[in-house]
Amino acid sequence: MTDSPRVTDADAFVRDHATWLVRLAYLLAGSREDALDLAQETCERLWRSWSTVSSADDPKAYVATIMANLQRSRWRRRRPVEVPYEASLHADPGEGVGFEEADALRRGLDRLTDRQRKAIVLRYWVDLDDATIAEALGCRPATVRSLLARGIARLREDLTDPYEGSRS
Repeated sequence: MTDSPRVTDADAFVRDHATWLVRLAYLLAGSREDALDLAQETCERLWRSWSTVSSADDPKAYVATIMANLQRSRWRRRRPVEVPYEASLHADPGEGVGFEEADALRRGLDRLTDRQRKAIVLRYWVDLDDATIAEALGCRPATVRSLLARGIARLREDLTDPYEGSRS
């Protein structure tokens, strides 16, 4: 049995973007186990609707929207529990981010509301515009701007070293 072009193209997309998919899922879900489940469910949806995904202006943005919608549905079904810290997922030495910085950012993201975290991840990790993020979150673009502003302000507050200005 030979693979159809549809299967081959969808498989190639997943193969080429596997790391991105899992990292995005981790940022949205907050735990390794949930991220792997979310990434797998996203790949299943991606494969089933490959013709729509592949014809989108930005297939990665389309897939990110699928993932955000799936995570929103999962969030509604159950509230997540606290998950132990997993250092291996927090820093990639090849990307120039130190462990402490990545850890601080992860903790900062964990303290945001679910919608603020999703808005920030979709804007700064996936590079989506307000309208696309609004669609993924089920809100208006103005709400997205508000979520981003409040989330970034909270991150700045949480990530600012209180001793930085007082050192000699």
